[in-house]
Amino acid sequence: MSSNSVSDDSPLFSFNPNLHLHTPDPPVQIGSVWAQAYPLKDSPLRGSTEHPLLNLAQGVPGQPPTDAFLDQIRFQSKSENSPAASGHSHGYGPVFGDARLRKALAGDINKFYRSSDSSLEGGPNQVAPENIAITAGCNLAFAATVMSLAKAGEAIVVPTPWYFNHYMTLESLGIVTVPLPTKGPDFLPSPGSIRSVLDDNVKAVKDGSSVARIKGVILVTPNNPTGAEYPPALIHEVAAICAERRVALMLDETYRDFVLSGDSVHQAIESSPSSSTSSSSSSQPQFGRAHELFQDRVSGLAGWSWSRSLIQLFSFSKSYAIPGHRLGAVVAHPSFLQKVETLPDGSCRTLFGPLSKALDNLQVAPPRTDTQRAVAWAIEDASEQEWRLNTAKELKARRQAFSQGLKTKVVVRLDDDGKLLESSHVQGEGDGQAKSPEEWGWKMESAGGYYAYLKHPFQGLESEKVAEALAGLVGVVTLPGTFFMPPPHASTEMSEQDRDSGSRLRVSIANVSTERLRVLPERLAILSQIWESKGPGWGI
Repeated sequence: MSSNSVSDDSPLFSFNPNLHLHTPDPPVQIGSVWAQAYPLKDSPLRGSTEHPLLNLAQGVPGQPPTDAFLDQIRFQSKSENSPAASGHSHGYGPVFGDARLRKALAGDINKFYRSSDSSLEGGPNQVAPENIAITAGCNLAFAATVMSLAKAGEAIVVPTPWYFNHYMTLESLGIVTVPLPTKGPDFLPSPGSIRSVLDDNVKAVKDGSSVARIKGVILVTPNNPTGAEYPPALIHEVAAICAERRVALMLDETYRDFVLSGDSVHQAIESSPSSSTSSSSSSQPQFGRAHELFQDRVSGLAGWSWSRSLIQLFSFSKSYAIPGHRLGAVVAHPSFLQKVETLPDGSCRTLFGPLSKALDNLQVAPPRTDTQRAVAWAIEDASEQEWRLNTAKELKARRQAFSQGLKTKVVVRLDDDGKLLESSHVQGEGDGQAKSPEEWGWKMESAGGYYAYLKHPFQGLESEKVAEALAGLVGVVTLPGTFFMPPPHASTEMSEQDRDSGSRLRVSIANVSTERLRVLPERLAILSQIWESKGPGWGI
């Protein structure tokens, strides 16, 4: 062993620096460490039994699946393992997933995204089972897709703030991440900026520059972490830009089932005469569509064929409350997956696309077929559809409660030493001491799906420190905005918008009930008051 080894018990082999050194530590695991530290020794809530931990960090469904869905899993498992069954839940299934689920999802996409006057059995942009691959979660769907699109040294455009696992995946594969800054409060990517980045890249590649060739653009809507819901017109314009420049547009729609009709950014779709989700048909909110790219005709996109440039990524985890079952999907051109070609003599041959090879390497087959077939049942079952719609309505109510909570006045609860006062000593609003989180400087900038993006008031203090204090001092676990930005050592120059994300936090409103969210204003006010008297950063 060389004399300059780190320690005698360190591994003799080296690690992949793209993962070990060039990516941040796992954000959700860091949040868990902060949660376990609550309450810190200087926490004013130390010893209180009335202030339990409020974990708003990871985006996790706040309720289990329905009993009917769980019964369906048991039914499928029992029937698949009967002596007469040809396969069983514990064996390998097809690499692209169970045929029932692929068929059900194709039908759901056609019903969800296509107008009521479009035939579900035809049309140039009809989605078919051969367009669909089922994956072990949407993280794997993204990894397999970018692995199939780009080789090491090529590039993908990713708007910031970004979903950190997208960046870590690209970095681990040696694929260059091209950040595209967005700006609050809406955090919408600019089609003009995407056009400029792609055109500059094409020119640089033609000129023989060493710049990485861009192979795709990824958009996440509703967004993680900001919650922003991208207007359909924006998505359509980006789709046209990508098609013209022959790069893939990847749409990650993990949270698509939490978009409701009547939301402001979707008015253009819902007011169209051909829409199947028209808000005029009912006073009650229904599911809304984020875009019309699966339609046969799309305004402004002459001769549009979605499969030639669009790849949709989806997750069943959030919509069906089954994150532990790890089910996602890729929707793409058949040749990206696997295509059967008829030869002149009438025989057929199978052409394996890059995704078939990636999935064979990464998962062999997606998880258990009993879960897949239960999901296929749930996609089409009317009661399950109603349950998903009610979940979307509840999430909207929580986002509204979160926003309203920031306006709620909270009475002073601390003495001059930062200790929690007994309720009998609390000063009332009539004493002029009550302040809302907004008055303290907390501001919600955007929200949608599972998330709200919150700006904190402590200028000059990185969001990582604020998140650590929220968890350790007042028992509220969030993820800091810096976790969703290029790391400081990244080769790209950090923009002013990127630096400004150091003042933001991602809050997952899906994890807890609306009732539990009502304690949040008090916690924010307590931290604000502590740091007003003790100085920002005290206690951590």
